[in-house]
Amino acid sequence: MTDTPHILFHRPTLWSSPVQCSTKTLARLSAEEGCKVTYLQAPLDPIHLFRAKGYAQEWKNTPRIESGVRVITPATVIPVRDIWPLNSKRASFLRYRLCSPSIRSLSRSGVRKEPDIVWTTVPGSAPALRRCFPNATLVFHVIDYYPAFRGEAVKALERADYAICDHVYLIGESMVDYLVAELGVSRGKITVLGQGVDNQLYENPSDETRAALADLPHPRAIWTGVLAKGDAAMFSSVAEALRLQSGSLVLIGPSAAWAEALARAYPGVVHLLGPKPAAEIPHYLQAADIGLMLYDQKRGSVYKGQNPLKMYEYAAAGLSIVSTWHEEFAFSSPPVRIVRSTEEASAALTEIAAIDKAIARQQSKDFARKNDWRAKVKLLLKDLLSDRSASHG
Repeated sequence: MTDTPHILFHRPTLWSSPVQCSTKTLARLSAEEGCKVTYLQAPLDPIHLFRAKGYAQEWKNTPRIESGVRVITPATVIPVRDIWPLNSKRASFLRYRLCSPSIRSLSRSGVRKEPDIVWTTVPGSAPALRRCFPNATLVFHVIDYYPAFRGEAVKALERADYAICDHVYLIGESMVDYLVAELGVSRGKITVLGQGVDNQLYENPSDETRAALADLPHPRAIWTGVLAKGDAAMFSSVAEALRLQSGSLVLIGPSAAWAEALARAYPGVVHLLGPKPAAEIPHYLQAADIGLMLYDQKRGSVYKGQNPLKMYEYAAAGLSIVSTWHEEFAFSSPPVRIVRSTEEASAALTEIAAIDKAIARQQSKDFARKNDWRAKVKLLLKDLLSDRSASHG
């Protein structure tokens, strides 16, 4: 291809959200590589208006350009939710086809060409996006074990999506068997992209980094993300271990009742900082010592196939990492101390205090560098664009 490629990324996560998902990172880095990039958010629907979750304001504020990415939000009269008939293939198709303005017209505005590559993460979106952009290379990025969040009915949407996509990228190796054995996806269509981190954000500690947790004593253990996903009992045992070490437990993200109760039980040890903008997260992580990934052990299906982004961010910051088990660990061999009980979580905090911090830091940094998003984006674009050029003669 001789002209500048145009890539449309689609994910419901709002661009302005503090959640820094992989799709937003891929969009930003693709723009830095010189591509024209469009980020399609979830279409505004009547239920969004009723729930007042910020989608209406986001719709008013698009289209706009941020970080070199054109952000668009259409509106639709068809909501898609995980109840029949709103979870059907027909409802999903109409959700996109009845958007106003149309996705096609929004994607062309300010760019003057249709996407060369359409990259989606949303079950049920592929047939309509294929209809909108018949000449584009269509990619589905599988970022979750969707049935855990949307029920068994989502498998029919997945089968339809993967059947018509040109490429299916997976968040991790642990998802391969599910797609091949249960959904019948050809192994030759699948590429394991994995997870990654923009290591450049963690290279040079700044004044902001030094100030982020300056008043808190070491060792500093940290969690970033939705606290409702955490294992309350394990965090309680960690707080006690840190109290005995005169350390600190920092919790960043949307709060939960158990976290607020823990902060009351351990004043001066547990620090609830609330959600922080994605750009500030590296400062907090670089100022910490231990990264925590203690997920609720009673919700195993939700974490099936997960390859947590925070693990790569913790590693890039050089943290020692304590985590509950994830299937993906069997394939990636990360520098993680795995814990399965409150006793093991408490012991891990004590043992980490005795290890060589320089060696642990280097192990984490090495793992992060092997999973750098910038390197992955370069290879990804090279493969997709060369494949597209070959298919177009």
